Amino acid sequence: MQVAIIYHEDFGKKGFSVLKERIQPSFEKLMESGLVDGEDVQVFRAKPAPIELVEECHTASHMLNMKNDPYREVAMLSVGSVMMAAEMVATGQAKRAFAYTGTAGHHASRGSCWGFCYFNDVAITIRRLRQMGLERFLIVDVDPHFGDGTRDFFKDDADVFHINLHSGSDEVLDTEKNNYDFGITFGAKNERFLAALKSALDLARDFDFQMAFLIFGHDSHQDDYGGFDLTFEAYPRMAQMILDAVGDRGIVVVLSGGSCVHVAERVIPDVISVLAGRWPA
Repeated sequence: MQVAIIYHEDFGKKGFSVLKERIQPSFEKLMESGLVDGEDVQVFRAKPAPIELVEECHTASHMLNMKNDPYREVAMLSVGSVMMAAEMVATGQAKRAFAYTGTAGHHASRGSCWGFCYFNDVAITIRRLRQMGLERFLIVDVDPHFGDGTRDFFKDDADVFHINLHSGSDEVLDTEKNNYDFGITFGAKNERFLAALKSALDLARDFDFQMAFLIFGHDSHQDDYGGFDLTFEAYPRMAQMILDAVGDRGIVVVLSGGSCVHVAERVIPDVISVLAGRWPA
């Protein structure tokens, strides 16, 4: 199978209020696109992450704070979506995967969270993959809001090459711990964004990772709420650049920020088209 898509109807029904309205319309557009009509691209229903694994990654105080949160259930399901996607890629069931979510993850640190994030889906998934024997990972975060929670998990872990393209101005090139931040400033347009992405991927060229994660926030679109000024054309170009850099190694695309329905309806099928090797359509 070329691409596994992990989805659950509760992402659109019970997801965080800012994020959820885009889920069902974008999924319906995907189903209408013809991408999932054959066997190469298939949809699978997400299951919640094991609570024991989440507890291993987050502090006891954080888990206690989340115990009665109204979004806890869908957050656990969101982590499970990312985990299922990665497990399918790791075991060879799929070459690539796209994980829908109802809450985001990259602002969730070990002991705190903000910005529609509750549990760090990618960090928890990497812990699971390490249990399976994988060790080295590439994370490319293109959500315009800095992935501080993910950095909290991996700032001292040189086996995780962590790239942030964010709307601030700070730049960090930490070659010892493999932390790389590109602040391309508020209002960055397509070419600036793509040039920064190319520079970041060039730095990762010699890093021998076993699986890549793309934290994909379409709040970077000019019609959405984030800090970039991208147009529709940027997203398939971005996905193709990352796919070229990953090569035959597996990749999981994790849905992150974004609320604009008409943006999601366009860019999510476009990114999945690239994953399926069908771009341009």
